[in-house]
Amino acid sequence: MAIDAVKEEYRLAMMDPGDAAAERRKAAGYDEAMFEPYDGTTAVATTAAPKPSAFGKLWGGVKSKLGIASAFDKLEGLKKTAPYAKGAELAEDMRERWETSDSPVVHRIQDFQDNLFSETEQGEAYRMIRQRDPMFNINDFIAEVRRDIPKVLGAYLKGDVEALKQTNISSEMLERLSGQMNLWKHEGQHVDPRILDLSEVELMEVRLMENEPLVVLTFSCQQINCVRDKSGAVVEGAEDDIQSVHYLWAMQLVDKEYTTKDGRKYTKPTWALRELVLRGMMAVAA
Repeated sequence: MAIDAVKEEYRLAMMDPGDAAAERRKAAGYDEAMFEPYDGTTAVATTAAPKPSAFGKLWGGVKSKLGIASAFDKLEGLKKTAPYAKGAELAEDMRERWETSDSPVVHRIQDFQDNLFSETEQGEAYRMIRQRDPMFNINDFIAEVRRDIPKVLGAYLKGDVEALKQTNISSEMLERLSGQMNLWKHEGQHVDPRILDLSEVELMEVRLMENEPLVVLTFSCQQINCVRDKSGAVVEGAEDDIQSVHYLWAMQLVDKEYTTKDGRKYTKPTWALRELVLRGMMAVAA
């Protein structure tokens, strides 16, 4: 009935945007993993003064100590090979000749190529997303990501592997983050897990990686840069050392296996966290 539809729309409008997006997908026949709600935050004004952080060093240890290449490393790694370098040098020479041409025909071709090559990969990625997830909506997608960020970061910073497994995270990322959490545990270190504030999540790009759609987002969190030892003593940072931490967050559409209540298994396209990169940190004014 129309009245029921209006009531349902009002109910969704009153919900957290990420939860509302998940409810809409459920109504369309999608299953959704259960998560606990994220409680409110406290915002603090920021300052642009950079400050080295022990917290940042710990995050850097994910790659350096485990020796695992990230997805962004794979995307950039090709550029470091000798064949690529030689090809790039030749291409640069050709590009200089091409760009300095005064021919109006060349200029029209340049404009066409700029548009073509800037849209081809992104367009292909979007087509693949639409084919595999017809209900995909970028605004709902971003809302769900923002809802889940505190759960993923919170589980990681607390060293809670089981909680991390309950989130939409790829096996590669779970392996990397679990390894870092085990390292913290072995060294008797405890990182302050509190997230004081979460910025809006912004879309950076949509591309293909390993023939799967990849959506790259960016955001920042205000976190406490405080590391304690087994006795609870502060060994790095401070209890009031608030940092604005900037992240890259890449979600990839993959086929994931699920099990129904009666034991039947099936697969469906699912967005999973494929990469998490700490871009930088800034001190925050008290």
